[in-house]
Formats: sequence, C-alpha cells, structure tokens
Amino acid sequence: MSSTGHKHYHDKNYPAKRFVEVYFCDDRFPLINENMEFPMEHIHKDIDSGVVKEGTLIDFSVGATASHLIPACNVFKDIYVVEVNKVNIDEFEKWRQGKQDAVNFSYGAKFHHKLEGGREAWHLKEDKTRQAIKGVIQWDISNDDQVPVALPQADCILSLYLLHVISKDKEAFQSNLKKITSRLKIGGSLLLFSVTNMTFYEVDTQKFFVLPVDLDFIKQAVINAGFVIDKVNVLPSKKNCDLVDYDSIIHVRCRKERNV
Repeated sequence: MSSTGHKHYHDKNYPAKRFVEVYFCDDRFPLINENMEFPMEHIHKDIDSGVVKEGTLIDFSVGATASHLIPACNVFKDIYVVEVNKVNIDEFEKWRQGKQDAVNFSYGAKFHHKLEGGREAWHLKEDKTRQAIKGVIQWDISNDDQVPVALPQADCILSLYLLHVISKDKEAFQSNLKKITSRLKIGGSLLLFSVTNMTFYEVDTQKFFVLPVDLDFIKQAVINAGFVIDKVNVLPSKKNCDLVDYDSIIHVRCRKERNV
C-alpha cells in the first residue's frame, strides 16, 4: 500500500507492543506531552465541561493503547474499541484482561489523576476503563465496507491518529472518515485527533507509512463527512525527536449534522 517503501500498519508482523511502549507509555518518548497528554487533556475538558454527553462511545484509534480512554470512562459506561489489525487486538486484550506481560498504562492513569485534581485514586483508573469496555471489534475499514453487526450506534466517536496510518491517499482518508462515523447518531460528537504533515514514524529502526495532510484538509474532510466544527485546537510540535516528523497535533471537536 505504501509508495514510500516504508512498512505499514496493516502488516501481519506489526510490532504492536513495541509501538505502544515507544509512543504511549511514559516520558522516555520526549514528545509524550504532545501525542498522549494533549489528547487526554482535551478529552477530559470536553467531557468535564458537559459539552460531550454520556452514552455509548466507539473508539477508532491507532495501536493497542488505552490511556486516552481513561478520561472517557467517567461518562461513557459502554465503550467499543475498533481495530483494523489483529496483532493490535491481541495486545490490547492482554491489557484488558490484566495479564502480567501487558503494556503498563499507569503513566496515563497518573496524568488523568492530576487533570481531575485527585478526585479518584490513579490506580483505580485502568480497572474502571476495563469495566467500561464492552467489546473489542476487528474492522479493517480501509478494505471492508460492511459495518460489523456487533457495533452499536454511538453517541460519540473518538479517534486518535488512525486515519493517517491506514489511508493510502486523501481520497481514502475521506472515505475512511465517513466509515468510522457511520455509526454515530445525528447530533453526536466526534473527537478527532490528527497530525499535520507527518510522513513516517519509527519503531526499532523500522519506518512506517503515514499519509501527510494539513489542517485545512482535515477541517474540510470533517465538513464533507457531515459535521459542524465546534472547536479546533492546534499544538505545534517541539520537533525534538527523530522518531517522527509531524508539524503539529490537531484536536477537532464537532457535531454530526447529517448522514452522508
């Protein structure tokens, strides 16, 4: 799928655990405040302010990561996680089942504990999130138009970075965005986190494909998918790491106005 010669997220031997360990576990990754803390902070704000209402949440996000779901479980008691790649599902299920060799997301739990002002002990956060997850579903949206029967209609869709790594071009990005929001109710919220002008990420010296897009494209893609944009936040990157090459992290909060 990649024209760059880079490896791809769809690869059967995708390094699921190492990807999460490198980018989403702790501050050994120097941009953890951008790629993980920034989304967690805005998810917390969107929920804590009451802008995003309770109900059912569907998560379409990159990798076997769970930290971004920790703030969501405060209001969403029914969370469905959708993944395109079975190796990521297998790794995510290790965490969900509390296995000893699972990835440790205590860093994210402690960060959300601070965001909440210590309302709840940090070590309870992961268990609360596990209990809220009602299903982990495989759906390769880039190759399959059929919505899984186990996937309910949702009041909110949450997506971190997934569209960039599975979409081969901008047309596919738009198509995949429409697919992931097809189960969202009219009036429901989309919390979309994206990166601008990113062309690769690296895991253990192997480079992986990313589709580069800019902010204007992301906003227009959301509008084309039937949404009204309520808020956009942009965090410029410090660019102090050779593992990635993005310019900024984008948070787009929007409401579904129509089916397309």
